[in-house]
Amino acid sequence: MTPSLNFLVLALVVVVLPVAVLRLSGLKGLVPLVVVQIMVGIVLGPSVFGRVAPGLFQMFINPASLASLAGIGSIAVLIFGLTTGLHLGPGILRDNGRMFSVVAVANVVVPTALGCLAGYWILARHPEELPPGISSAEFAVAVGICTGMTALPVLGAVLREMDLLGSRIGHLALGIAGINDAALWILLSVLLTARAGQMAGGSFGLATLLLVPLYLVFMIRVVRPLLGSMVVARMRDGMVDERALAVVGAVTIVSALATEAMGLHYIIGAFVTGAVMPANLRKPILDRLQVLTVVLLMPFFFALTGLRTLIDPGSPAFLELFLIATAVAMVGIVGGTALAARLTGASWPFALGLGALLQTKGLMEVIVLTVLLDSGIISANVFAALVLMAVVSTALAMPLARLMLAREAVAGQQI
Repeated sequence: MTPSLNFLVLALVVVVLPVAVLRLSGLKGLVPLVVVQIMVGIVLGPSVFGRVAPGLFQMFINPASLASLAGIGSIAVLIFGLTTGLHLGPGILRDNGRMFSVVAVANVVVPTALGCLAGYWILARHPEELPPGISSAEFAVAVGICTGMTALPVLGAVLREMDLLGSRIGHLALGIAGINDAALWILLSVLLTARAGQMAGGSFGLATLLLVPLYLVFMIRVVRPLLGSMVVARMRDGMVDERALAVVGAVTIVSALATEAMGLHYIIGAFVTGAVMPANLRKPILDRLQVLTVVLLMPFFFALTGLRTLIDPGSPAFLELFLIATAVAMVGIVGGTALAARLTGASWPFALGLGALLQTKGLMEVIVLTVLLDSGIISANVFAALVLMAVVSTALAMPLARLMLAREAVAGQQI
């Protein structure tokens, strides 16, 4: 089989199989597509395919196919970072009252703090999971980020499937998820900056700390108005045409180059580009990019992630890592969110339904985990356990939210 034929067969499986499984399994409407995409990626990897059919695995998964997957996966992550930043518009972050402020803070602080404690617990139980050259604090913060993360784009897809986008709980969930994403991406950037400084020496670390604020000021003061004028001048009838999209793509890549050169991950630069985009350009760009990225490009990233994920259910360490991470993520996000919402006047079903929606992780979690693994902050075993935690948390979000909101509807409350 030629390398091109090999890649095309793999590409067909990666793109079509998740959609087919979702439709034929009867899970449509119960779990979001991203959950199935991640599971298919894991199944294609050494955890399942590599064990069941090692000969076929070696034939299809070779250096040439891996290089092709890596190239498409990198582009997918770049565009996904951009679209994630585009979701953080003024409409998403607009204040929704006292409940919004209190719940948003609790949604970030409670699961992240519990996750940090879980990170220290993991190291106390399994010190071999600490990668060389990484401090206990760095590892704990990484686990805290992962347990506290909410995936704003996947949450939007869940709300669309549940017909909640225009509802009170939908607006509240999107706003809180926007705050969560922004806060934890900033925390991730700080962690990566500190790590880059340690790896390259104190002078480089100081330079990075000085350059990051200058970069952000430049993006807000110079790039934002420049994008507004250049893209609008190339739009036709309110739509982003090829020339306008090329400008957005070029700026995104340059921004990604800047953050990568500073020792941060390139997705940070793409994310910042989306976050500083003028409000009137967000929806037109999302309309052009979001569906293509999620349905056609991100599955290649998931396939590549699956090839790096070795799940060993017989490993006591793996099972412990998975169970503690899942318990902390669910208790921290659902419990912390629900308690804060209840204290600010929401009913228990509404509060628990909001918490269930906000435990959606999906794409964002997998990308953050990949960044942490590439940076050497977490081990491969921790990576695998947290990937599985992300799948379980995201899969449970929709059915748990439906259950809670059904009780809210029976009580006659406004959803």
